[in-house]
Amino acid sequence: MKHILLVDDNEDNLYYLESLLGGHGYQTMTARHGAEALVKARKRAPDLLISDLLMPVMDGYTLLRHWKHDPALQGIPFVVYTATYTEPEDEELAISLGADAFILKPQEPENFMARLKAVEQRVADDCLNTPAQPAGDQHELLKVYSEALIRKLEEKMLQLEEANRELQLDIARRKEAEDKIEQLAFYDPLTGLPNRRLMQDRLQHSIAASSRLQRYGALLFIDLDNFKTLNDTKGHNVGDQLLMMAAQRLDSCVREGDTVARFGGDEFVVILEALSENLDQAATKAEIAGEKILRSMSNPYQLQGEGYHGSASVGVSMFRDRDISAEELIRRADTAMYQAKRSGRNTLYFYDPAMQAALEARLQMEADLRLALQEEQFCLHYQPQVDNTGKVVGAEALIRWISPQRGLVSPCQFIPLAEETGLIVPIGNWVLNAACRKLKAWENNARTAGLQLAINVSARQFHQDDFVDQVLSVVSAGKIRPGSLKLELTESLILDNIDSAVDKMNALKDAGLRFSMDDFGTGYSSLSYLTQLPLHQLKIDQSFVHKMHDKPVNAVIVQTIIGMAENLDIEVIAEGVETAEQFRFLKDHGCPLFQGYHFGKPVAEDDFEQLLDSIAKALQPTSKASLADDVSYSDD
Repeated sequence: MKHILLVDDNEDNLYYLESLLGGHGYQTMTARHGAEALVKARKRAPDLLISDLLMPVMDGYTLLRHWKHDPALQGIPFVVYTATYTEPEDEELAISLGADAFILKPQEPENFMARLKAVEQRVADDCLNTPAQPAGDQHELLKVYSEALIRKLEEKMLQLEEANRELQLDIARRKEAEDKIEQLAFYDPLTGLPNRRLMQDRLQHSIAASSRLQRYGALLFIDLDNFKTLNDTKGHNVGDQLLMMAAQRLDSCVREGDTVARFGGDEFVVILEALSENLDQAATKAEIAGEKILRSMSNPYQLQGEGYHGSASVGVSMFRDRDISAEELIRRADTAMYQAKRSGRNTLYFYDPAMQAALEARLQMEADLRLALQEEQFCLHYQPQVDNTGKVVGAEALIRWISPQRGLVSPCQFIPLAEETGLIVPIGNWVLNAACRKLKAWENNARTAGLQLAINVSARQFHQDDFVDQVLSVVSAGKIRPGSLKLELTESLILDNIDSAVDKMNALKDAGLRFSMDDFGTGYSSLSYLTQLPLHQLKIDQSFVHKMHDKPVNAVIVQTIIGMAENLDIEVIAEGVETAEQFRFLKDHGCPLFQGYHFGKPVAEDDFEQLLDSIAKALQPTSKASLADDVSYSDD
């Protein structure tokens, strides 16, 4: 027996049987349902037929009935191979209709082939199964067959309905998963707004539509003012709450069809489309929308039961043609937003090319400043501090940047940038180290051994958690004389967190450092905090000194500061003394220490030593020039 007809509507089942039987030397042909099998068998009778039961067009039971009643086919073995019916009555029905074997799927190949060999042996022994022939039995058999088939078909329909329900649920779950993936990919999880990726895609479409319609659009770049301070002081939960409320307010400020997106952090973007064909009219509409946003952002917030007053800065960039890319448009709006920040916040600015040039110059200076730190392009200049006899008792160390490309860069140019970028911290550490090295060198010279040196400390540096440890480490490594290093702090720096400031100052005071209150009188001068702080010196701000003779009130303020410092047993020094008249007035009213161009400009190290020599000569009794003669030692 070599030729077998396989009947199954499942391609995988047919392929499996063809492979299995072919490997054992059998030839096979296939049919997808009973009707096709009858046609093929009558054309070329097989040696054996293997059939599934449930198939379209003609099922296996019907095929079996026709097979066993066809004189040309009934002698050919009919093997049922199925997984559809598994109850005992199914096998009984198939056998009663004349099936020669009933094999359940799946079967191990060895078991299947053994069952097939058994059928072949029965053929050889001429013991094939043939159905009962009496009419009554046949009629009853067909009735049983029909009822069983109907029942099985109903069961199959129920199974298909259940499978369909599962399929629908699977489709719904897949759709939900796809929606979730899209939400994660294109929307901000905190605010629900489009994220940067989706915003950039929409901006591309907006630029294309604007170019096609020849109507101007606008991109608004929005940054929440002072958000970092809120986040750092109140925590990220409060910060997140503000971001969600800000997103809702922004969404309520725009038209339907406009886009509000979260760009990242505390930054948002609004895309206004098709404003006008006229640039001025479009800019006016963009400004109105921006002002509406500013008003909305300035309304009070309720954050965890507490009131909070916030604001925002807005940069605007207009667009119409495709000659500006989405990235460039965002950059321009971002540049305008930073200009709004620098102009006092809570305001709106339109992009201007000059603004971009200034930003690029600033970015280049920042890069140069970072390189200056790496290559130590800094040096210290020293301005003398004198007593009322003109004797130099100390100096203030002032940083200077000598750039290979820029030359000598004024601190007014790079210190604000350093503050903004955080570079002021490593720069401050460099100044501290350089000052300690200078003090140690001065100790080896009798002329400078007793001098004090003052350095400025920025708020950002002072508020570093490891500030005290940093200072103590440098001072200890430098082995400088106690009391020789003086740290100048501003009032606003201390009042940011007075308790923490007092703790840090006391720790450093115990290590021999001294403190001077810089720019005294310009901040929140109060006796209450002066009595708490371990101050050694008050520095009268130069704005009062310069105008003592122009504004009587300034003279009164200066005298008050001198008297108050004396009563509190705190040393006082006046800065910005530029004329003999100012020096006399301050000296006559009890000011003990002075600093300013009248005594000398900030100069380099070698020039400072020469300045010391010239002042020392002027103070000698035989000198024709002395401070009593009101001679300035500045090179002015």
